[in-house]
Amino acid sequence: MASLKIKYAALIVSSLIAGWLISVTAWQAIHSSEKTENSAPERKVLFWYDPMKPDVKFDKPGKSPFMDMDLVPKYADENDSKSSAGIRIDPTQVQNLGLKTQKVTRGTLNYAQTIPANVSYNDYQFVIVQARAEGFVEKVYPLTTGDKVKKGTPLIDITIPDWVEAQSEFLLLSGTGGTPTQIKGVLERLRLAGMPDDDIQRLRATRTIQTRFTIRAPIDGAITAFDLRTGMNISKDKVVAQIQGMDPVWIGAAVPESIAYLLKETSQFAVSIPAWPDKSFPVEKWSLLPSVDPTTRTLQVRLQVANKDELLKPGMNAYLKLNTQSQEMLLIPSQAVIDTGKEQRVITVDADGNFYTEKDPRTA
Repeated sequence: MASLKIKYAALIVSSLIAGWLISVTAWQAIHSSEKTENSAPERKVLFWYDPMKPDVKFDKPGKSPFMDMDLVPKYADENDSKSSAGIRIDPTQVQNLGLKTQKVTRGTLNYAQTIPANVSYNDYQFVIVQARAEGFVEKVYPLTTGDKVKKGTPLIDITIPDWVEAQSEFLLLSGTGGTPTQIKGVLERLRLAGMPDDDIQRLRATRTIQTRFTIRAPIDGAITAFDLRTGMNISKDKVVAQIQGMDPVWIGAAVPESIAYLLKETSQFAVSIPAWPDKSFPVEKWSLLPSVDPTTRTLQVRLQVANKDELLKPGMNAYLKLNTQSQEMLLIPSQAVIDTGKEQRVITVDADGNFYTEKDPRTA
């Protein structure tokens, strides 16, 4: 009986000791937790931001208006260095995603673009044939608008009374001992009045008055205006014909303003004509016109192309292939550029593997 009492007493003492140990351990754990909470005060949030646009600040958390992601808090105890706005991706995840990095370099880019164009007359070879004195048409040669003529081709025969009168004066002075100055003055008056040089030389050689004169084409080309009939009166400054040269011709194209900076003296153009797909047409020279088309807001490029065989007809379609190089610039892979609609941003990564977005320095 005494032994049983001793066992019960020992059991009670052991229970008390175990309870005390548990209580002490629990108290230490609670005290340690409270101490930790008290030693780590709540961090102060300055603002929230989108890691993809860290320069835009928000006064409360929520979804980013730029990307489908939550805004990130910026704490007061964070430094203002660049790393605070970066996003770190585990290297293993970077490898699994197939992310690649490439150094930004400076260099030039080759540029090629095909631009629609059209063939037109060369306005440097445009002449207007006029009557510089009053008269009437004796004969109209069988020509009309669109006909091609060679230099010297007769257009019309005319009679001009003023030319007849001046010839009579020349012969009178020549026969009565007129001074060289007087004679030269009469011939110059005939030239200024529009009398052809061949007829003036014939007058001096034959000393015979001419009453009928032939007006001829002064250049090779195509007639673009010709509206005279036999028997018509001609007033002073009446247009007899308009003639456009056909060699060389111009090829004009409208170039967008966005690529105007690529046009420079070293730029090269290749001309192709759908009507002659197997032929090449070398460009003699080209120029960029000083004005912009007010309707299309495009720059006008004019090329001069030889046309000895007259294969190129004004109004034909053409294509220009522009081959040039850009100025030296930063070369950034297009995959690293994010276009937000308002600006372009570039994804960069530092030596520690932190990713950032910055404003594209090429558009800054």
